[in-house]
Amino acid sequence: MNEPFISCKCITYGRVDMLQEALYSFLQQDYPSDKCEMVIVNDYPLQKLIFNHPQVKIFNLDTTFDTIGAKENFATDQCQGNIICQWDDDDIALPNHLRNVAKFFVEGTDLLQWHRGIFYNEPNISAISGLGNAGMVYSKAMWKSFGGYHLENAGHDMSFVMGIRGISKNIVFAAPPDNEVSFMYMWGGRGYHLSGQGTDTPNRPNVIVRHSEHIERLRKAGTIPTGDVNLHPHWKYDYAQLLKDYVGKDKSVHS
Repeated sequence: MNEPFISCKCITYGRVDMLQEALYSFLQQDYPSDKCEMVIVNDYPLQKLIFNHPQVKIFNLDTTFDTIGAKENFATDQCQGNIICQWDDDDIALPNHLRNVAKFFVEGTDLLQWHRGIFYNEPNISAISGLGNAGMVYSKAMWKSFGGYHLENAGHDMSFVMGIRGISKNIVFAAPPDNEVSFMYMWGGRGYHLSGQGTDTPNRPNVIVRHSEHIERLRKAGTIPTGDVNLHPHWKYDYAQLLKDYVGKDKSVHS
């Protein structure tokens, strides 16, 4: 099997608990360690994230980006590989995820999206279905050709995807069988979810400001660590087993 180098790109801000699950997801990948990396960009100035690992690069910045699009562009620019795998800090990838990426992101692909993935509402899987832009994979070459993400907040991913679709026909919609799906879009019980905040409007603070204010409230309540923060990767649940149980239950219902 072809094993291209894959960069897993993760942007984060003050969400250590969820980030540790995303990081653990990367460390559990059954993919050659010399063929992948995880790039984490943290622009919460009150935290310095620390995790020493040869495959993990953390960029701790002293100022917060004005837009999520700008932050995505900075993170993509730090990636070593041409295959950029979206690795959101509040989502989960099962151990076979990079194998799936390598399988479906064939040479010449510009964008890969998941037509079959896992919708998770804590503490249960609710469906196996299309994931939209969650967990998308794109080529760094196409990112450069398109001019990067627009300098937007909510909706930046949609603008990026629709822009690529407008200039490329090399789009893959991957649909692994139920027992091989590998990306979990986490919804319920996962805190301040960007997708639930809507687009920015003139009559309220933008999503960057609103999220920063949310994190500040948690910090004042004593639930957000500051200063040097050593990451301790782990999963809250055994998500791989949850999928096995879900698929097995579904088969029993239809048998």
